[in-house]
Amino acid sequence: MEESELIIEKEQLHDSIVKEILIDRKEESVVIRVTTAELYYPETEAISIIAEQASYFTCSMKNPWGRSCSINEVVKKGNRLEIEMQSGDIIMIEAESFKIVKE
Repeated sequence: MEESELIIEKEQLHDSIVKEILIDRKEESVVIRVTTAELYYPETEAISIIAEQASYFTCSMKNPWGRSCSINEVVKKGNRLEIEMQSGDIIMIEAESFKIVKE
């Protein structure tokens, strides 16, 4: 596994698929497992976005634009990460740090 700090401007996650979200309350972490879009990651099939020392997590599942598990865009602002899904739902996490692990 290759690990790197999450620098959102360098990571293209559009059309990648959110496979699962794991919340570990004891470790105060959130792990989002993603199957990457082949166009942007031809040699990498899976990554994990890891939020460490997470203090807030929300994930709407109302599908205002229709059902989808694909990512539209990811924006990181300070200690907040927002993942807009192609369904129109938002996954939001506040944490001390974020990193990407390429699996």
